[in-house]
Amino acid sequence: MQCQVKTLYFLALLIISFCSSGVQAEEVNWESFSSPKMEIEAHSSAQGEVISSYIPFFQEIGHMLWSWDPAKELKKTSESVLIEPSMSGLNELMKNLFVEFDVSNTQNFRKVWFKPTSDLKFRGLLGLHDLNKKRPLIILRMGVHGNVDEIIAERFLAKIIFEDLGANFLMIESLTSHAYLSKNKNISFGGVDEGLQTFLALNEINKSKLNSLIDGVHLLSISMGSHGTFVTAMLDQHNEQKIKSIVNFCPLINLQPTVERGLEINLKNALISLWNVRRLRAVFEKYQNDEKLGEWWKTIFDFKPRFTSALLEILNRDRKQPLISPSELEELIPKMKWPKGFREHLENSQSFYQLNNFWPYYQGVKTPIMIYTTPKDPLVINKLNSELIFRGQQPGDFTSLKYHRLENAVHCGLPAVYKWDYIVKLVRDGLVL
Repeated sequence: MQCQVKTLYFLALLIISFCSSGVQAEEVNWESFSSPKMEIEAHSSAQGEVISSYIPFFQEIGHMLWSWDPAKELKKTSESVLIEPSMSGLNELMKNLFVEFDVSNTQNFRKVWFKPTSDLKFRGLLGLHDLNKKRPLIILRMGVHGNVDEIIAERFLAKIIFEDLGANFLMIESLTSHAYLSKNKNISFGGVDEGLQTFLALNEINKSKLNSLIDGVHLLSISMGSHGTFVTAMLDQHNEQKIKSIVNFCPLINLQPTVERGLEINLKNALISLWNVRRLRAVFEKYQNDEKLGEWWKTIFDFKPRFTSALLEILNRDRKQPLISPSELEELIPKMKWPKGFREHLENSQSFYQLNNFWPYYQGVKTPIMIYTTPKDPLVINKLNSELIFRGQQPGDFTSLKYHRLENAVHCGLPAVYKWDYIVKLVRDGLVL
């Protein structure tokens, strides 16, 4: 009798063990996703080859002094969507930059290099939960200097995607990241090149085994990273229409007037130009003999943003066409279809500014797009950008676009101003998830 009881007990344990193992998350076999044009590394953010131009120890000190988890620390004390009491200016800025979200686990997070041509490569960070079920894939376009070895201004959005929405993500670096500038001969930034690259990355993912894990593709962006989402949406509309929705926080819409406002002589622009000297230092290696770039230090004395001005002169001279040509794109995507006149625009553009003024060709996009702006934005000035759409003065067809003017915060630095559940709601509602 005792022997039978032991046998039944053992069988019960075996059944429980088998059933519980059946519901465990299946580990991600990262190697199976790689392809000749999509190389997945063995490392996550800030691991392996770390390619960063940030000030040494700044992030470590920032995490030590300001790191926080707004999802845990802020409890609902009133019906207001705002954090009360409000934080001081410096504290608000730093709290926005140092939201806690650990991406060090290589089982869930891996760096990836996309290599569409022999002379072009760009980097991202993949975040995957498991192989158990399909989930939305949200492509997060990073803002200026955005770098997956740093993940500063965008970290709160990645946290929302992964933890609160339960989605997978692909975070793609800015063309102004140190990684891109260090690994490529040709330089650029702005909507056309970043938009083409997002479209190429999506095409590569669709051909890979990653596609079996995707339940709809969405785009999410902030600041300068938003410019290219409109190009990607335009191309997607004329091809496979994979993108289900787009959310842009404080988006750059008009590149030329925005960057030219940054050339005015004042303290703010001088500080930004000097910060660019540090963050874009790889540019000096490519243009060692450019005299104007070498005069950046004079900004300290007269507040004239020399480095930014010299870089824009170089781009207007050298970057008249995109980094990848229409014919190269057609080789990678043989059934490629183009919006009317856009292919010719890419081939015949006479300057960097002209290349990135793609709005006359932005027609017929049906993908739902949500724009969020904040009242204070010294970097992407509203009246030069989103306000033109709101007032019906921006060239292009925006019939599928909605917008929401937030009443607080500076340049969409939301975590230190709004309660976490409200920010999550903004993203979820905008993405229609």
